[in-house]
Amino acid sequence: MAAVCDDAPGAFDRLVRRYESPLFNYACRLLEDRVEAQDVFQEAFLRVYQHRARYRRGALVRPWVYRIATNLCRDRLRARRRRRNASFDAPVSGVAGSQSFAETLADVHPKPDAIARANEVEQRLRTAIRKLPVKQQTVFLMARYQDMPYGEIARALFIPVGTVKSRMNKAVTFLMDEMKDFLP
Repeated sequence: MAAVCDDAPGAFDRLVRRYESPLFNYACRLLEDRVEAQDVFQEAFLRVYQHRARYRRGALVRPWVYRIATNLCRDRLRARRRRRNASFDAPVSGVAGSQSFAETLADVHPKPDAIARANEVEQRLRTAIRKLPVKQQTVFLMARYQDMPYGEIARALFIPVGTVKSRMNKAVTFLMDEMKDFLP
């Protein structure tokens, strides 16, 4: 990031490539829409570049980038709640063959009964995650799907580590309760 701040040739491209897959996947999980996630990813890096002078040299880059993306996702989720509710059965924009979101999660190799069970579990989990308050959902997705340590999450969201742990505990407790029919 220091090289980006110094306008070093190729530095911004390297930064984007480094975070491209994990940040896009994070936005996809949070927004459940690949097209919106791509927009958020692009907007996040536009803001990183535009506000590179605000970056504190020596600070961790990942929490800063994820904070920007999280705020953009939150804005889109708020706007979406005012507009419409999405369905897992509706075609997902940007997916070939206009598959539903649930269909895109299916594994193509297991046996049919395993596929049905996996789809049911995955759909139930996605539905449960979507029911979480945004603050808990954000912490859960960062920790479980992005493998971010609690300290980085705390820095990204400007909250104490204890708050991250509390939100994570509440999210896991809620999700386990929602998934109790599927747990052994």
